[in-house]
Amino acid sequence: MHIDIANLDAVLFSFFWLDIQSVKAFLAQSANNKEGSVFSKDIDIKPLLNLQYGYNQNPQRATFFSVGKNAAIMFPNLQDGWVTLFWSISRGLKARACYMKIMDHNKLVNSSNYLWYSENSIERVVYTLKDDKWVFYEQGEPLAFENTAYYTTKLKKERLNKNIMLEYCENLGILKNGTIDFDVNGAFSYEYHWTKSGAGKKATGPRSFSRK
Repeated sequence: MHIDIANLDAVLFSFFWLDIQSVKAFLAQSANNKEGSVFSKDIDIKPLLNLQYGYNQNPQRATFFSVGKNAAIMFPNLQDGWVTLFWSISRGLKARACYMKIMDHNKLVNSSNYLWYSENSIERVVYTLKDDKWVFYEQGEPLAFENTAYYTTKLKKERLNKNIMLEYCENLGILKNGTIDFDVNGAFSYEYHWTKSGAGKKATGPRSFSRK
């Protein structure tokens, strides 16, 4: 399967430097301990591209594809990217991983770009977003794939824009010429079906991205 990420106005995914079977085994173990968690054969991600989905989905779904021997990509159906699931997998398997939200500021109102990179004890967060005004935020030490000269640009919204995000994805080996190829063989979706009794439970995981 082939997706031209560079031609999308918006896309949200997580990338793990892990074999997809390791991810599935980890989630299967988690599902055994969590009522409402199941695996699905629905791997259609077309409704997710350009972020065309609702805010509060039930079931929550994350679809996983293999990207080569030791890499997997996750497309979530939640607007926050199911960040707690990203955190659970990356921490639980002690994996190198990154969370990417890529949006075109010139085409989308109130857009945002997020980069969250995690590896061992390293955690790096950089984002731009439109609040009452444009906000630029970074946490952690800059990494080798970044160009920190971008972060001195006068316009905050241009300090981390779509083109920069695509460049970083290329530098990390996630994209090649703006595109990504992945294998539908072995692909799967992991779902969580919540009920009213479970809807109010507080999620565990890292702090959410917020203005500081």
